[in-house]
Amino acid sequence: MTRLAKAIGRGCTWPRFGRAEGGVSTLEFALFAPAVFILVLGIIEVGLDLTVDASVQYAAQQASRAGITTVAPATGETRERAASQTVTNILRPWTNIGGRLTIAVVDYGTFGSSTTSSSSGGLGDVVSYNITLTMPHGFTGFLGFFGATPLVYRRYYLVQNEK
Repeated sequence: MTRLAKAIGRGCTWPRFGRAEGGVSTLEFALFAPAVFILVLGIIEVGLDLTVDASVQYAAQQASRAGITTVAPATGETRERAASQTVTNILRPWTNIGGRLTIAVVDYGTFGSSTTSSSSGGLGDVVSYNITLTMPHGFTGFLGFFGATPLVYRRYYLVQNEK
């Protein structure tokens, strides 16, 4: 016989039956678990987003360092190729999981020059390194669930090659 049938059979009224405490913890879990899971996924997402942002920052710094040096890389590559390879190597973990990487290098000549070219320039030239990493809907899928657009991380570095 069920608990309700026993209570009714003894002449129990509804207020007394309403005071039963069986299943309260299950109900509390059902009410609060979704909020806790959303909070945990949000924390994970923000942590990974900050990690990617720091990685893009580091890649841009290393690219500008490779591009600013006076001598060509020992491998015989151009400065542009060495800077692009540096960025690609640093951001490879993020591109392996679906990130899309774009690297643009623009040579502005000297500070007074109005012409541009897409190379890492010569000695004394001003060069811009533009790095963009696009991550579709974050890492956990949490943002995609709420209809968020892809996350875009950008860094722009303007350096003058040493003379």
